[in-house]
Amino acid sequence: MTANIAFPGFYLQQLGILINDLGGDFIACLAEAGVTEEEIAQPIFHCELEQIERFIQTALKQTQTPELGMIFGERLLVHTHGALGYAAMNAATLNEAIITVESFLRIRIAFMRLEIEDGNKLLLKSDIALGELERFFFEVVCMALKIALDFICHKSSALEEIHFSFEAPKEAALVVDMFACPIKYQQPHTALIINTQQLNKPLRIAEPQAFALAQKMCAEALAELSGEDSLTDRIKRYMLVRHSDFPSQETICQHLHMTQRTLHRHLKKEGTSFRTITDQVKSRLAQQYLDKGQHTQQEVAYLLGYSDAANFRRALRRWQSQ
Repeated sequence: MTANIAFPGFYLQQLGILINDLGGDFIACLAEAGVTEEEIAQPIFHCELEQIERFIQTALKQTQTPELGMIFGERLLVHTHGALGYAAMNAATLNEAIITVESFLRIRIAFMRLEIEDGNKLLLKSDIALGELERFFFEVVCMALKIALDFICHKSSALEEIHFSFEAPKEAALVVDMFACPIKYQQPHTALIINTQQLNKPLRIAEPQAFALAQKMCAEALAELSGEDSLTDRIKRYMLVRHSDFPSQETICQHLHMTQRTLHRHLKKEGTSFRTITDQVKSRLAQQYLDKGQHTQQEVAYLLGYSDAANFRRALRRWQSQ
């Protein structure tokens, strides 16, 4: 029994156009996978990994284009990603856009996630073993992220380097040309390395109201998609999204539509507490802020909701000793 995967049917329709453009037969690819046109017309397309593997392998054979994933990712402009793309393009800074993508990537491709490491390293991970599809999916998502970065940063060289977890393909030189940055293969994780100088520059098309609305839409979509998410994950995600106005326990309870007593009871079942979650998130954000060297400790204390910088310093020492 293979893993089940899900993503917007729109993506598969767009891939079909590319397959036909490259001389393949999209309908034949669907038939090989046992998928109908009616199924991919659904907002969210569900299938087994084995089906999408047959589809992609047929497309690669028909088009004779090993770099199909990159070409497809290049066609996925920011607006094709729905509310997530709209939120990213209206963020105040690149860092805010990246945190938003990290929080809500699952509403576009449910089996993949983005993790931020050291403030500027975006690790791309899959919840399932992709096997022979690893190159295709990672190149699609990395290229789509590059296109988004180029757009929201107005081609200001936000992307410094890309790491891929798989072996270098025969087309490695073409990969470098298409991504227009250095590429490293056989790395521990697939990752995009961002220019730290770009992270906190104001974005040219930032629109706070549009950003807030798009984030709300993303949160609603994620709630529908991720009923299985733990309460801990949902709280962490909300805190990270609201990092510039760090939410209190009361605010979290209002967002989750539950009392503080109910919140405490559910978190106890998950083996944690609101204070523990808050410490974990604040520790992570504090490290990111301080690593960039663009804020003093007092400024970071304010950003994380500390009215007294001395309390923040004590908390920082406690986090660093753990």
